[in-house]
Amino acid sequence: MARSTGPVLVIGAITAANEVLFAPAAGSGKVNFNWRIVPAVAGLALGLAALERIAPEFAVGLAWLGVVTVLVVPVGNAPTPLANADKILGLTKG
Repeated sequence: MARSTGPVLVIGAITAANEVLFAPAAGSGKVNFNWRIVPAVAGLALGLAALERIAPEFAVGLAWLGVVTVLVVPVGNAPTPLANADKILGLTKG
């Protein structure tokens, strides 16, 4: 398994958990899972594994940059995981 595959799986897990668990807990209504996450994560893992053969450190760094990005940029049908965590913890209203 390529070294960039772990962070890519973390990206998929954060995005899926955000839409299935965090968004409904934050009060955005029903569970609205976006099934396009699964093939997108698979394609990203394959693409970064191929890139890792050419530039290994760049591919792994790009994968970890994706983990940070998925926390602060809304991906899918729900707000960002950090915004949902703020609502769940009661730090923000709305």
